[in-house]
Amino acid sequence: MNAWSPVIGKQLYQRKPSEHHEYSYHEDMSSPHADIGWESRLPDETTPWAAMKMIWKDLLFIHWRVDPKLLQSTLPDGLEVDTFDGSAWIALVPFTMAATSPTFLPPLPFARNFHECNVRTYVLKDGVPGVWFYSLDAASRIAVFGGRHLWNLNYVNARFQVEKHDRTHAYRLTRGDGTGTRIKWRSGDVMPRSEFGSLRHFLTERYNLYAAKGRRLWRGAVHHEPWTLRQAELLELEDGLIADTGIKTIGPPICMAADPVNVRGWMPKRA
Repeated sequence: MNAWSPVIGKQLYQRKPSEHHEYSYHEDMSSPHADIGWESRLPDETTPWAAMKMIWKDLLFIHWRVDPKLLQSTLPDGLEVDTFDGSAWIALVPFTMAATSPTFLPPLPFARNFHECNVRTYVLKDGVPGVWFYSLDAASRIAVFGGRHLWNLNYVNARFQVEKHDRTHAYRLTRGDGTGTRIKWRSGDVMPRSEFGSLRHFLTERYNLYAAKGRRLWRGAVHHEPWTLRQAELLELEDGLIADTGIKTIGPPICMAADPVNVRGWMPKRA
């Protein structure tokens, strides 16, 4: 494995005092060009024509600060880095997709339950915040094919070894070229619901994704209930996926586990 970081032991996420402040999304929390009315245009539980339904479970958010100028240089034209307190952010997000199915078709074989791990950052397009994925490793060839050709996302085939004992998760993936990641964590107590304007809200409550094909940008939407986040103790980490992006992280990671959520997703449209 082309590891970029030594094993990190017992990195316990702790809320910072600044996370309790009331922020204006437009002024303090995010980039000054953020659209403060974007949430009113998101789909909800009554919006028709969702293409996919699924459950995201056994999920961990691992976030690092990144220099905004460096991260901007890696984005396609038309996307602007979204920042909090002057910093850009990159995340490693292992989880499991369960009960995955097209909304109007029977479940697809070999693509109903599988493990996945994303490398992602946060961006704006015309002021609308969303997620940009550098990679989405998955243990389902059908999911990889669909993600690449229908959603224009950078899905990658990978082999996964996952174990779970009570609240402790051991997670390992390897790509065909040997690049991979090894993560072990323990989920802890439930944290208070993330307040709009807090760092936790900025990092996790994201309901748009962006993709690129050629010179065109696409935006897709998902809907789920707000995350129930938990403290997370990072026991081991040896990762090559973020190193593969060429992005250098700053400081120690912030880690948060999450309870399962039921998700619906809509096909992307031109952004």
